[in-house]
Amino acid sequence: MSKRGTILGLLSVGAVAVLVVAEIATSGSGTGKRAAPALPSQVLRGPRVDLASLRGKPALVNFWASWCAPCKQEAPELERLARSRHGQARLVGVDWNDTTANATAFVRQQGLTYPILRDGSSEVGRRFGLTGLPTTFVLDSHGQIAEVLLGPQTESSLREALGSAG
Repeated sequence: MSKRGTILGLLSVGAVAVLVVAEIATSGSGTGKRAAPALPSQVLRGPRVDLASLRGKPALVNFWASWCAPCKQEAPELERLARSRHGQARLVGVDWNDTTANATAFVRQQGLTYPILRDGSSEVGRRFGLTGLPTTFVLDSHGQIAEVLLGPQTESSLREALGSAG
């Protein structure tokens, strides 16, 4: 193979590599974000919250259950965040795949003061892409899922996630 043929071959391979990287980087919306699905309509602790009421500032949607040990560990961190933001944390809890009685007892025992919705059928969790508990979906000010936090979080990690989404 001539020197010219080798150079053309390498340039072709390089061009294909650039195109592949560009396609991967720009696939989908290009931002890696997707619209958050509708929240459950059943309210365990008010006020009633929907996606429209969360828009305008970053928000957290935290899925949990009363039977989930890591959720019990995380609950005080979420409550600290809610209280430190004087109720303006844009935080909503979603009780997932649980009984109403157990969920209500959990909210009372943990002293949760932020809005809590119930996903008794697990359908909303499926639409969000829930893979385990606890999971917190960080929404940007437009209602797009900006980040997914798996496992129990701290007040600090939640603040950081809200700051990054804003």
